[in-house]
Amino acid sequence: MPKKLILLHKVLIICFLATLTSCKDNVHVKDLSNIELDISVTRFEQALFECNSVDDVNQLATQYPKFYTTYTQSIVAPNVQTPDGNAEDVAVNLYKYIADKDMYRLYEKTQEVFGDFEEQKKGLNNLAKYIQSYFPAEKIENTTTFISTLRYGSAYDAADKQFLVGLDLYLGSDFEVYSLIDPQNFPVYRVKKFEPYRVVPNCAQTFANYIVKEHPSSNFMEQAIYEGKKLYLMDLLLPEYHDSLKINYLAGQLEWAQEKESDMWTYLIEKEILFSTDKNEYQKHYFNDAPFTTPFQNGSSPRVGAWFGWQIVREYMDKNPNLTIQDLIADKNHQAIFQKSGYRP
Repeated sequence: MPKKLILLHKVLIICFLATLTSCKDNVHVKDLSNIELDISVTRFEQALFECNSVDDVNQLATQYPKFYTTYTQSIVAPNVQTPDGNAEDVAVNLYKYIADKDMYRLYEKTQEVFGDFEEQKKGLNNLAKYIQSYFPAEKIENTTTFISTLRYGSAYDAADKQFLVGLDLYLGSDFEVYSLIDPQNFPVYRVKKFEPYRVVPNCAQTFANYIVKEHPSSNFMEQAIYEGKKLYLMDLLLPEYHDSLKINYLAGQLEWAQEKESDMWTYLIEKEILFSTDKNEYQKHYFNDAPFTTPFQNGSSPRVGAWFGWQIVREYMDKNPNLTIQDLIADKNHQAIFQKSGYRP
């Protein structure tokens, strides 16, 4: 079977499984028919790679002034910026960048995988509707796609209220180029997540990171509740998606956490970790992105601190149905949230 068809097959399977997990009784599923929204998609990478001269690149800068600046000054800055270089130098370097045969092959691969981006557009449009239903001031009407030379996957641009998607980090884990990159920067567990079906949940995660502001955590539990708030927001914004996609787990990792929930909780209590104030230790072992949670060894789920925070916040909100998501986000008394949740696996 051609790779393109294999990839499409994978996407369809995941979409089907995600649909199966969305129960009609899910209280977070909303009727969004009253929200009129048709998100547009700016295919910046197409406009860029269609440039046939430096003059065309300069025209691109005029057509997309804000994103062109972001793109050249941040996203691909190492490829186009030079000491003391001016705008014309940047345009020349950007033209050389797209003229490189390997870059053009990468561009062709993104077009092969994503085509008209229609499936992702539908998912992002639904996500934007959920966002607008909970946060009316955050009306997201556009998504900009681009190629980042494997630097950036997804982002929420709060200034222009749009999603940004680096297509080259969603080409499928079997894309041969990924295996050629330094595994220290692109370990296998990360590459396994470079799948097209993760575009929408990853965009939702960047929005959650924006809405739920960083909260200074003095101990493990406070950090867990902070992470749990973001994941609970993912429940609201992606009610029809599998939980593994909300927390960015690989196959089997969610099930492992559910099966070992009680044992892990007992371990955290016995080792006096729940209220540990050694942030370097608890952040590294229980919250940072990794292939597994180090105290529980290979085969365990990663980021179990965030997973526990998620379960605690879920129970807290279930017991306080009159609270809004804004109430939850604004409440900085994370210890009280834990105590009032009554969470005991």
